[in-house]
Amino acid sequence: MSQPIPWEGFHHIALVTPDLDATIALYGGVLGMQVGEIRVGGGVLPQRHCFIRPGDSVQTWGLHFFENPSAQIHRLTMEQLQQGGFIPGALQHIAFSLPDARAAEALRQRLREHGVEVTPTGTIGPIQNMLFFDPHGILLEATWPRVE
Repeated sequence: MSQPIPWEGFHHIALVTPDLDATIALYGGVLGMQVGEIRVGGGVLPQRHCFIRPGDSVQTWGLHFFENPSAQIHRLTMEQLQQGGFIPGALQHIAFSLPDARAAEALRQRLREHGVEVTPTGTIGPIQNMLFFDPHGILLEATWPRVE
């Protein structure tokens, strides 16, 4: 039997956004994530792009957003989501972890203050979660450990 590969988690996830400034406003301004330098081009990439990092780990770069104004991201409404709807396509959602329920409640309040609709708290095995959308319809999830 061969040795397991020593994965250390995700390095980054590349996504397309039709409006990089609106994306930065939510992820950096509302969610408080670290927004890297906005770059133009690089290799075969003619568009603006940047990394947005959730947390302080220097081992990972987080989310790599590429701006493409003609990008079409299918949007669900919060009602469709709560009725069990799924977003068509390969990307279903991106989940970020929080340390505890206190941090989750602070995030919920912050999202509401910025007009972002949030689901009630759910429970999935050992975690609790809430769901919300980014400005372009990407489904996001915040998770934290369930306290029994």
